[in-house]
Amino acid sequence: MAYPMAAVGLERGRIDLRSNALGILFLFLTVATLLTRQLVTPDLMNMLANYSSEGGAFYEKFHLATYATVGLLLVILASRPLALARGDVALFRSLVRYAAVMGGLVAYFVLIGRLSATGFLIETYLAAVLAAILLLVQNEQTRRIAATAMLCVLIASAIVAIGEVILQRRLMPFTEGEPVFRATGLSSHPLVLGAHCALAIGFVPLTRWPLWVKIVVMFVLFIGCVAASARVALMASALEILALILFLRWPNLPPRRELQAKLVVLFFTLLLGAALAVVLLSVGLLSRFSSVVDTNSMARVQIYEVFHYVTWKDFLLGMNVADLLQIVNEKVGLELIESAIVYFVLLMGLPMSIVFALIVIGYVACILKGTAAAARIGALIFLMIDMTNNALATKTVDILLLTVLVVGLRNTRQMASAPARPPRPAGRVTADYRSLPAGRPG
Repeated sequence: MAYPMAAVGLERGRIDLRSNALGILFLFLTVATLLTRQLVTPDLMNMLANYSSEGGAFYEKFHLATYATVGLLLVILASRPLALARGDVALFRSLVRYAAVMGGLVAYFVLIGRLSATGFLIETYLAAVLAAILLLVQNEQTRRIAATAMLCVLIASAIVAIGEVILQRRLMPFTEGEPVFRATGLSSHPLVLGAHCALAIGFVPLTRWPLWVKIVVMFVLFIGCVAASARVALMASALEILALILFLRWPNLPPRRELQAKLVVLFFTLLLGAALAVVLLSVGLLSRFSSVVDTNSMARVQIYEVFHYVTWKDFLLGMNVADLLQIVNEKVGLELIESAIVYFVLLMGLPMSIVFALIVIGYVACILKGTAAAARIGALIFLMIDMTNNALATKTVDILLLTVLVVGLRNTRQMASAPARPPRPAGRVTADYRSLPAGRPG
């Protein structure tokens, strides 16, 4: 939104001091809220309440950070007028619409008595939209700091996972039995760790770190996938790195020289990758690749047998999650539902699941519009990985992570090409006056 110069006021110093103090406070609260959602896993939440376990009150089914996000967003909107840059107005309106649509879906499932479908709708999707709005009502620097903080936690999670493999001990609680030790890092599951490492690889190029730091960090994240023994995530991460080399623009090089440089880097990357694979095989870190078809992979195929044991009414209108899990346990012979598609179709019903899928696709396309190629590559790889298991149909932080990284780092390309001191339009300012330093003219 554009403000006349007179709107800033004659007492600029006093207003800026107050605004900057509130901005710093909201920055710390925003980062604390998002990191709480990222680091307090469902297993940790279950120690405080019946978050993902059976029983408990309805309010226990929502993360502490979800309540904090809603409260902080209301406080920010009530404490100061909303001012958005021109490029953020359309995104803000779209996010408000998606929040309303998600809220409408939750209300619909509550009205038909399908409370089991509301948990992941609120925790995984509506909370992500609210987090995007929370970032958007603050200045660009706050968004970048929040996104960078969450990215640093993902890197730290990969480092912790490498240490777990060396020590053969996990840091976070993990209740599932595994025939082979698989690290979890700061996440809740080895598959989650692998997906998060793959997501982070796509957004490292959007940081302002030196090139050598980005290369080291991407290598650490790739080894984090190895530590998780997440086969799909590891293969997807390898393809992601190759895609980043081939499709990202290299500045200050003419097209012909850029292509030549990319081919040279690609050749050495493949050469070093082959050498790394030999080393990892020799130390046993790729042992799960010795057999691609095993119990875990077959469970993702076998789960579709559940459609033989449900009625057409269940298929079209959906069913309760407890009844679905009972069929999976007793008829199919599986302990868990390792498929987001099965969850969506049999919890919501086929027509509503198609509507929901279109809403999610539209939301992802909305936040990715106008972003750098690295963000689009990272998001696509991440969603493909999550579709191979049930991450998109349970209470996870995945969509929120993707949202924060995209919204927080979405202006990287524009900022990189913008002049250091843009010319000021006569008589009007375009930026939010609250982001101006104290005591300096707009």
